[in-house]
Amino acid sequence: MPIAPDSQTRLFAVFGHPVSHSLSPAMHQAAFEALGLNAVYLAFDVDEASLPAALAGLQALGAGGVNLTIPLKRRAFEILPRLDLSARLLGAVNTVAFGPDGMTGYNTDGIGFLRDLQATADMTPDGRHVCIVGCGGAGRAISLTCATQGAATVTLANRTPDRSRLIAAEVRQQAPAVQVEVLAGAPAAWSGAIRAADLVVHCTPVGLHAGDESVLSAAAFRPGQVVYDLIYTVPVTPVMQVARAAGARVCNGLGMLVQQGAASFAIWTHQEPDIARMRAAIEPLIHRCCLEKRDDAR
Repeated sequence: MPIAPDSQTRLFAVFGHPVSHSLSPAMHQAAFEALGLNAVYLAFDVDEASLPAALAGLQALGAGGVNLTIPLKRRAFEILPRLDLSARLLGAVNTVAFGPDGMTGYNTDGIGFLRDLQATADMTPDGRHVCIVGCGGAGRAISLTCATQGAATVTLANRTPDRSRLIAAEVRQQAPAVQVEVLAGAPAAWSGAIRAADLVVHCTPVGLHAGDESVLSAAAFRPGQVVYDLIYTVPVTPVMQVARAAGARVCNGLGMLVQQGAASFAIWTHQEPDIARMRAAIEPLIHRCCLEKRDDAR
């Protein structure tokens, strides 16, 4: 049952710009209520220039913690005086905890991905050939996570190979034993290399909008392969459709969203949240989002 806010209510939040689309308030509020915690989770639109003052304001208010989303993760990494190993590894912060000694930055994206990969596909990166499609911030985080978790080979595919090469250099520095490959050319030329991978992680925004088509053909996929699309607002993305038709096992990023949120929750409260309740709280919101996208496309 919800607890009416009072003078003892603990504040938690998510900062982003924009932030109106965030599912975090519904997800975390459900977790608080499941445990009977007197806490509230709110969303605030905060830009990069305002981030230091906004963080200081929450700390002054005695807040318990805050999540950070685009475009604040890198900026927080640059300004926070104390960083957990997870944030130092990924070079970004998505979770800030407030304590007696000040603020500490964490990154739960990697552990969220790993936990959901295990839960959904019964797989870990250890000893696997992993292919990352899309080398933006998310692709970088997944590449470094898989490499430091024992992947045998990491293949990087991006329309602009310069970005792939930068990540490849980071992977080699963090995990020298990992074999790193950078694919050149257009997506049509990647099929053979992607097909060779055990795990393909799609990290581009293709599929977010109605009418998007997969840039990868069925030739890029095969039976026995796992294809993980980080997009969570579309149950079956175009990439997942093509991969599934080719016999691959597929999953989207909803489980990762929940798992990274659960990891943040545990950092703040030192309690494990009800994962099922968190997921159930946001599934209707995602369904509504999908219906709105279909209406907009008509």
